Amino acid sequence: MKQTQLAVAIGHAHSSEDTRVGKARGAKLGAMFTVAAAGMTAGAANAAITVPPEILEVFVDLATAFGTLMAAGAVLFGVIRGGVALFKLAGRLFSAAGA
Repeated sequence: MKQTQLAVAIGHAHSSEDTRVGKARGAKLGAMFTVAAAGMTAGAANAAITVPPEILEVFVDLATAFGTLMAAGAVLFGVIRGGVALFKLAGRLFSAAGA
């Protein structure tokens, strides 16, 4: 089987002459499914955990602050973008008028 340059480079980097990218990808995919299944099982077993109200308040405050920052950033972006668009439009109008 003919190896690609990438497979040869990976093989040299890991001191292995016969490395195939497909085998590594399959092993990683299998490991990922195993971890996901274990995580779902652990999540179902710990479904009765309660979160203290103080922790919930902290996360609600963080979410509110983050939302406020994002809204302010969007407004600032709109103001800057709008100003740039107005200057471009004015430049085109004055250029077309021969000024």
